Amino acid sequence: MRETLVIFRRELKSYFTSPIAYVFGVLFLGFLLFFSSQSSLQHGAQASMQSFFGLLPFLFLFFLPALTMRLWAEERKLGTIELLMTFPVRVSQLVLGKFGAVVAYLGLVLLLTLGLPITLGVFGRVDWPPVIAAYVASLLFASSFVAVGMFWSSTTRDQLVAVIVSLVSLVVLYGLGYPILIEWMADWMPAWGVDVLNATSPYRYFESISRGVLDTRDIVYFACFCGFFLYANALVLETRRHRG
Repeated sequence: MRETLVIFRRELKSYFTSPIAYVFGVLFLGFLLFFSSQSSLQHGAQASMQSFFGLLPFLFLFFLPALTMRLWAEERKLGTIELLMTFPVRVSQLVLGKFGAVVAYLGLVLLLTLGLPITLGVFGRVDWPPVIAAYVASLLFASSFVAVGMFWSSTTRDQLVAVIVSLVSLVVLYGLGYPILIEWMADWMPAWGVDVLNATSPYRYFESISRGVLDTRDIVYFACFCGFFLYANALVLETRRHRG
């Protein structure tokens, strides 16, 4: 546990000593708050966070691959991954430390958006329990995308390849939970096939939680989804460690 915390602190500190975190934060928050506030803060509009949480998964789709591409690919390119592998820590601790740092950073970014619901609360009435549930769903959704991005980053030293493959994978996962695509697939696929594909999409479970109901099954899904890709990430690194 101590070793995981060391990696966690090292990785989290690196975000605030490089321009990547600041550029990501400014661009992400700029796009998110600008476009969501256009409908949320219109004169006479109902005080609602619906547009905010509707836009959030779409922005995660395009921004998170750029954030995760460097996690392992940069370590391999700079040759520092060999140094990491010589540390007296298990590969699983390295993976969990890096994963936790990214999720913590994204949690801080989401905290900076609390000004929007607070502002809406000043001008109208905000139903806080669903808003809090939607924030939890957003962090879980982001965590699932981070796990996928980390896995692909571990498979290559080229950051551009990592971001492209991650983006394609996330687009597919996102699309499998999107209602319009589900309806299209239902026209030519058997119902059980649609259900199986839809059940793999993090977006489906994000929508479930963001409605304000914290279902244990949704939490278990995100835990299993992240666990699967983090385990696959560890296997890739463990194989590389044994190969030297």
